[in-house]
Amino acid sequence: MSDQLLAQLPWFRSYIESGRAPAWTMGPSDLHGFLTALAMAGPVPDGHWTSWVWSGEVPEFASGDEEQNVLDELLALEDQVRRGLGSFRPLSVTTLPHAGGGWYFVADWAEGFLQAIEANPQPWQVALDEAETSLSVVLGTCYNNHDDDNQGYVGLEALDEINYHIRQLHKVMRNAAGQAIARAA
Repeated sequence: MSDQLLAQLPWFRSYIESGRAPAWTMGPSDLHGFLTALAMAGPVPDGHWTSWVWSGEVPEFASGDEEQNVLDELLALEDQVRRGLGSFRPLSVTTLPHAGGGWYFVADWAEGFLQAIEANPQPWQVALDEAETSLSVVLGTCYNNHDDDNQGYVGLEALDEINYHIRQLHKVMRNAAGQAIARAA
């Protein structure tokens, strides 16, 4: 996990480390990938996407304050990810665990991205129809590097390519949403 991303989520981190979190709770990198894909696809009610964070299980919190603080952090991260989609590098090295030597672990981020597509598949049909190459690169680069030699790591050059295709997907998804609104009017 990225230390910088974890620093933004102290309540979430403490909750995960407490042992009370569901066993398959998303980690920060998964969560960032998940929120990136959700933000591209358009609004999803908080109650719908937060259940995916816990893998469909019901989280147990020590108090109402802990629950509120954890959920507030998740919503703040969602807002940060949504605003970051317009940047040159929506997937920043500060989001990913660094392995040293210019290598970053991306497989968990890609897993989260794919889970968001599963959670809200309808809008992603546009990406399959109009930006299949970009979708393949974003998921494929991350997953194809999940072998014995690379173990899910990419260098900065591959990360720049992933970011280029994230921007392309975001543009396609924004245009599709605009066209849908125009057709409905």
